Amino acid sequence: MMKLCIAALSLSGCFFYESYPNGRPAPHIRKIEEAKLLDLEVNLGEQPGLCPGQQGQLFADATVQWPGAHPVQRTIGKDVDSLAPAAFSIAGSLVRGDADAHLIPDPDIMKSVQAGFIVDITYTPHPTFKFHETFKPEYSCFSTFKVSGEAGGGGEEGDSGSSGSKASDGKPGKNGRNGGKGETAGKIEAFVTEVSTPFYPKLLAVRANDTFFLAPIDTPVTFSATGGRGGRGGHGGRGGGGGDQDTYNETITTHDGGHESVSHGKGVAGNGGPGGNGGDGGDGGNGGTIHVTYDATFPELADLVKTDVSGGAAGGAGPAGHGGSAGRGRGSKDSHDGNAGGDGSEGREGREGQVGRAQVSAGAVASKFHDLAGITLLGTGEAGRKHR
Repeated sequence: MMKLCIAALSLSGCFFYESYPNGRPAPHIRKIEEAKLLDLEVNLGEQPGLCPGQQGQLFADATVQWPGAHPVQRTIGKDVDSLAPAAFSIAGSLVRGDADAHLIPDPDIMKSVQAGFIVDITYTPHPTFKFHETFKPEYSCFSTFKVSGEAGGGGEEGDSGSSGSKASDGKPGKNGRNGGKGETAGKIEAFVTEVSTPFYPKLLAVRANDTFFLAPIDTPVTFSATGGRGGRGGHGGRGGGGGDQDTYNETITTHDGGHESVSHGKGVAGNGGPGGNGGDGGDGGNGGTIHVTYDATFPELADLVKTDVSGGAAGGAGPAGHGGSAGRGRGSKDSHDGNAGGDGSEGREGREGQVGRAQVSAGAVASKFHDLAGITLLGTGEAGRKHR
């Protein structure tokens, strides 16, 4: 038995408790290998399908039973009592899997448009559980087409000034470098119409700068040609510290006839060097040019086309460098500290880039969507006429 006594304010007392046995075995953690697999299904969870080129995730619903326990549900996970992601073999001509049960579909839209993504999945610890699945394609990952400018590089920080020695002043910090200018955005020439596929009665079809893709019919497609952000100005360098005061020793006679060495400051300590100025922020790049022609057969497409030709944001000003520390007085007599260096000046913020130009208009677009196997064009590009 062990005794614990406490005293707190007006409360006090002793409590007895049993010692914890050192030889108690560690609790058993059940593992999935110890359970019986009763049934298993594979699926995409809440994912509507696989978007070409966009990583997806495999899910599984299993019923398992450990000896002496009731059946319980388990799925793919990292815990020892879950189905290990690496235990699933994933193979398909248009899909590959990895050790985390990710599904990586082929990025070519046309390859999966007719038959979808056909994949064979095997749970390798129990290979009798094999699945031949068809996952439909979906196109939510194709909501934006961009030719935006790259951001300007940040300015390099200014070098610190060297410290003074023997009471000399610290050297000034170097100025920060200016941030780089953001790049000007490119150009987009795009055409939009409505189509159907074996999986969808209606989709948006887009050809932008000779790149073809499909997109959901109920979500706007944004064409972006924004200028690159200006780079931030570099930080000003710190000023060098001032050198400490020189000293000399003087021997004096004390009142009792003895001798004592006294340290005297010689001159003054060095001043700290001024901090460097911050670099100027880079200017934002100019917005680009966008021209979108939507199928005149479908005037509602005007509301599903969005454009953004904003100029790039201005680069932030570089912070000022701090002044160097003052040199210290060292003598027990005639001690004189130096002065701290002044901070540099903050750089100037860059300028925002200029807004580009965007035009959205109706027109004939059918000639831009030829040779699309498995895709049916729903319009002709001429208002008031359709063919199916």
